[in-house]
Amino acid sequence: MNSKAIKSRLIKLPALFFVLIFCNATAANAQTYFAKNVQLYDNQNRFFVQEIPIQVSGLPTKTDTGFGIENIQLTLHHNRVSDLKIQLQSPDGSTIWVTNRNGGLEGKNYMHTTFQQYGKNGLVNKAKPPFTGNYTPDGELSSLNNGGNPNGQWKLLIEDLKEGESGFLDSVSITFGNKPAFIRQRQYCNFSQPELCSCNTNNNSCELLPDLVIVPQFSKTQYEEFAWNDAAYPGELKISVAIANIGLGPLEVGPETTLTGDCCTADTIQNKDERRYALFQKIYSKTGNSFSERKIKTGTIYFDSKPGHNHYHVDDWIEMRLVQQVKGKRVIVCKGQKVSYCLFTTGMLYEKDSSSYINKKIYGRNMPNYALGEYYACSLAKQGISVGGYDYYGMMYEGQFLQLPKGLKNGEYILEIEVDPEHKYKESDESNNIFSMKINIQKQEE
Repeated sequence: MNSKAIKSRLIKLPALFFVLIFCNATAANAQTYFAKNVQLYDNQNRFFVQEIPIQVSGLPTKTDTGFGIENIQLTLHHNRVSDLKIQLQSPDGSTIWVTNRNGGLEGKNYMHTTFQQYGKNGLVNKAKPPFTGNYTPDGELSSLNNGGNPNGQWKLLIEDLKEGESGFLDSVSITFGNKPAFIRQRQYCNFSQPELCSCNTNNNSCELLPDLVIVPQFSKTQYEEFAWNDAAYPGELKISVAIANIGLGPLEVGPETTLTGDCCTADTIQNKDERRYALFQKIYSKTGNSFSERKIKTGTIYFDSKPGHNHYHVDDWIEMRLVQQVKGKRVIVCKGQKVSYCLFTTGMLYEKDSSSYINKKIYGRNMPNYALGEYYACSLAKQGISVGGYDYYGMMYEGQFLQLPKGLKNGEYILEIEVDPEHKYKESDESNNIFSMKINIQKQEE
């Protein structure tokens, strides 16, 4: 979210509800800054972000690969943590998702939960509450070490997206030091050093095209069927989806001109304009030791005002289908809407994590052009997915479900998920855009 817009749209926490603790720091030592004892509000039935300030001072005036934010730690009591979208915002307005609607329907609490770039307990969205451990956050922590000045007011931003439960923040802390979060190997290939990027061709000349695939591990392990008569989600099959880019170049899109909002470390907040803008894909080419680029017209982008979003989404990004084999023929039982996504790099494929295993191959830091392209927010001006990055949407997000037909017979079906179902975006390989898996429907017959 850009810092100017957030002032008018956030409701500030009354001063009596929080206690700030901060300490002076030197570059040689890790220093930690806190906010403590904050009552959290329940859903307000409108766009509402609770901002919790954390004052930071006495640090070096620039973050980089030698000094910056190392981790975030959170202790928070809440009886249904899947209601919560929690973000961290730096003084310059850069914002990341710390944890977004994780924990399933009945999950409770974050207890001494640490978030680092490469958390030893894996991704927080694959973990079980109360999340006691050291996890990789839902967003890229490294994007906060962007050369900015860390001194000033940081904010923990909390949105409660479903009514019925409130909570209490015991403490949140941010630690800075000389072991900052960064994407390893990121420095080897970037737009300012094209000679370090690879074409995988003998003449060192090529289009650096993206290659979009569904990450199997998320969808296989994060789905839930709700009974036909469930009080909250009748007949819904909720599904997590992550789209990875395993190509040589980034997926990058934007409108024909930069329209509004900071680019590109903060969300663009502008819900007065309900138009859909024509979207263009930027395609990079490498010839020798130089880059060139061209644009092609693709889909559309619009402002999504649903709770938990309030930023720009790309239309018709994925389609989900439930399929059955009937007498040897493929029959579509039901089809979900073409779900729109805000396209940004929420995480990076990492060879030590099971999510990096795609189509019988492990992806990670050894990929050619790994981490080329930086897309850390839902900006109207520019969105995309880095090389080796993925865009993750959890099963509790809006639109992430199939509405199962009433009276559907229980039994074995096939779930299909397709990225770019209308083939609007140019890729190096469009034959791998569909992921499918067997799924057993058990709760639909009366």
